[in-house]
Amino acid sequence: MSGQKVMSEQKTMSDQKEKLLSLKAELSTRIEKIDADLANRKTSHKFSEQSVDQQNDGVLYNLKSEAEEELEQIDHALLKLERDLYGKCESCHKEISPERLEAVPFAACCKVCAV
Repeated sequence: MSGQKVMSEQKTMSDQKEKLLSLKAELSTRIEKIDADLANRKTSHKFSEQSVDQQNDGVLYNLKSEAEEELEQIDHALLKLERDLYGKCESCHKEISPERLEAVPFAACCKVCAV
């Protein structure tokens, strides 16, 4: 492999790591805000408002769960980067396209296997 290609791949991996760390920070902040919002909730005395409060809480719990799941995927991708496995499909072991990794930097599978 040429020296220029190796440098290009290292820059790409560095860029992807930066993107993953940025996403991780963003999701961590989102989770903290959701936790704070849930902790500071005051229950209404009116029954009709209590049902709306419960629905809102349900939405917040779902958003938190999705953020935590995405955070796990990001941590997994960062671990793969450390182990030089980033960019390889976990199902077929072929390379994941750069376009897919650009769109979903924590993608574990190539487009074919993800379907």
